[in-house]
Amino acid sequence: MVSVGVLERRRVFHERNICHFCGRFVLEAEGWAESIPPYHTILATWDDDANFFTGPFHLGCIRGFERRGEFRQAMVDWLTTTNRLITVHDEDGQPHEISATGLGYTEKIAELPDGEIYEDPRFNRWVFIEEAGPYHFLELDAVEALRAGGRVRGDGGGTSAVLPAEPDPSIESWNLSELLDFLEVRDLYQGLLDDLEPKYKFWEGGLGRAGYILTYSLSAIRPLPGSVGDFFARYLPNYTSKRLEDA
Repeated sequence: MVSVGVLERRRVFHERNICHFCGRFVLEAEGWAESIPPYHTILATWDDDANFFTGPFHLGCIRGFERRGEFRQAMVDWLTTTNRLITVHDEDGQPHEISATGLGYTEKIAELPDGEIYEDPRFNRWVFIEEAGPYHFLELDAVEALRAGGRVRGDGGGTSAVLPAEPDPSIESWNLSELLDFLEVRDLYQGLLDDLEPKYKFWEGGLGRAGYILTYSLSAIRPLPGSVGDFFARYLPNYTSKRLEDA
């Protein structure tokens, strides 16, 4: 077995803030466009240029990806296991096994027309994995809101992005549509603009070593299908909330 550290140097990571699937800019918004940090080990069976997958992606690009079944299976393997062995082929063409840590949502509790729901056996947390590939993490407050027929807003905490070019100083007063026009990705976010009540705020920006760094917050209604809320309306009345001391 080869350690992850040995193979780490051989990984091919995709350019910062560029979608792995379409090659266009990713402005992160939970439930619409997100990023997987590089410390996770996810086998990219669909990618001929990289052993592992990390980095940003648009959820819509996954849904339209011709090999989304392979992506979905890789996500299921990562999300629903604890420790596992995965096989990769090194430059010599020989298979090597490495140890990988999953996120531990090990209890499958629902199969819905739109996807599957898995539960963390230690904490009040769930993940909904769409049949089309993308996944959505859910905390107890979110599923309680869905159970009551409400909508759930994504995290609006601050994040940073390296822009592809230096913007005009007026960026501080831009609204979300103006920013998306500058990034030339408005078409990828039109559904968010039209239906998901986005809240965008410029925090700060300036030149750094990598380029112009924008720090911002952006949240929107998370586009979860109604079947998820319907399931939790049936599931939560008999659910026993887990206690931190028992984890």
